[in-house]
Amino acid sequence: MKRTIVLADDHALFRKGVRSLIEHDFTVVGEAGDGQEAIALVERAQPDVLLLDVEMPGSSAERTISSVRRRSPSTAVVILTMHTDAVLQRQLLRVGASAFASKNIDERALVELIATAEPTSETLSTDAPPPTDRILTDRELEVIRMIAQAYTNREISARLNITEGTVKRHTTNIYAKLGATSRIDAVRKVIRLDLLEG
Repeated sequence: MKRTIVLADDHALFRKGVRSLIEHDFTVVGEAGDGQEAIALVERAQPDVLLLDVEMPGSSAERTISSVRRRSPSTAVVILTMHTDAVLQRQLLRVGASAFASKNIDERALVELIATAEPTSETLSTDAPPPTDRILTDRELEVIRMIAQAYTNREISARLNITEGTVKRHTTNIYAKLGATSRIDAVRKVIRLDLLEG
């Protein structure tokens, strides 16, 4: 059974474009043009994923995420926005977003992100940070920052001029050092440690 998705963006043309990209893999159960509409739609449809823009009328992204977590705990919130700064990313993940991606993400990476997004069970601020003596190397920091932007291993490989095998090795090392179990879990942990700047 396909995962169910609600699209929330105040630009109808953008929603139409995203819908055409993902509806082969997922079932889009509704579209919202503002935050309040998104909250009501999610509460009614209880989708697997809410794909949410940051800047919309009606309700702030933080308020929308908080409301969705209360009204539909099984819904994962994936932020899709033009804003890629780490401060905003930290803020939204802290209130319960499951993942954060730039609108310049490619189709394959977006599909993968939606397919693997899971709802958060608690806010980031309650996560226990990993031991401070487990530090990431500069290259590992580069890799995790690109993972946080939802780049695929192939894209990271091309941008850093390293092989995909090397990317996978760095990712494995990152998981081990952070005690992470997934890409999203690793991103949440480095955000908790304020390691995404740079």
